[in-house]
Amino acid sequence: MSMSWEGFLAFLTAVDQMRECQKAYFRTRSPSSLAAAKKCERAVDAIIKQARAEKAREIQTELFGGEQ
Repeated sequence: MSMSWEGFLAFLTAVDQMRECQKAYFRTRSPSSLAAAKKCERAVDAIIKQARAEKAREIQTELFGGEQ
């Protein structure tokens, strides 16, 4: 199963927000903007980790058979 359209849009939104936070940090170099950028990066990383886990489950099901 591939990522749904809604999931893809959520990912794009998270990446867009992350980039804005990163730009804000590099403009200001403030601790609060760094914390916000790191928080956004963790959110994007979590989405990627979840997608990879779902893909791994999908591959395993294909290799070893689905629910019977």
